[in-house]
Amino acid sequence: MFEYSRLVYYYETDKMGVVHHSNHVRWMEEARTTYFNEVNLAYVETERLGLMSPLTDVKLKYKHPAHYGDRFTVRIKMTEYTGVRFRMAYTVVNQDGDLLLEAESGHAFIDSNRRPVSLARAIPERHELMQALLDES
Repeated sequence: MFEYSRLVYYYETDKMGVVHHSNHVRWMEEARTTYFNEVNLAYVETERLGLMSPLTDVKLKYKHPAHYGDRFTVRIKMTEYTGVRFRMAYTVVNQDGDLLLEAESGHAFIDSNRRPVSLARAIPERHELMQALLDES
C-alpha cells in the first residue's frame, strides 16, 4: 500500500472551516499520480505513448472532517486490473489516525479517438507493471 501525505491548505476549506468535499477527489488524484510516478507508470509517459486513462467513476464515504493545517495521509492500492480498466481504493486519515474518508475510483485506457484499448496489446511493458501492482495489493 502506497502512502501520500501533506497538510490541508487554507483554500481547500469552506466557510465552516472544513475541507470542502470537492477537494477529496483532488487528494485522490494527487496520491494516484504520485504513486504511478514512483512505480514507473507516470501518466505523462502513458500519454506520450498514445494512451490516456480517464476517471470513469468515483465513490466516496465521508467519515470525519478535516480542517486547515491538519496533516492527512492517503493510503492507496490497486484493487482491480483487467488490461483495459483498473480500480483504486483509498483510505484517508489525519495525523491523529481519525478516518476521514474511504473511496474508490475507476479508470479506463483509451486512445486518441476515445476508444477503449487493451494496455497489454498497446504497451505490454506497462501492462506488466500494472499487473505487478495488482499482485502486490
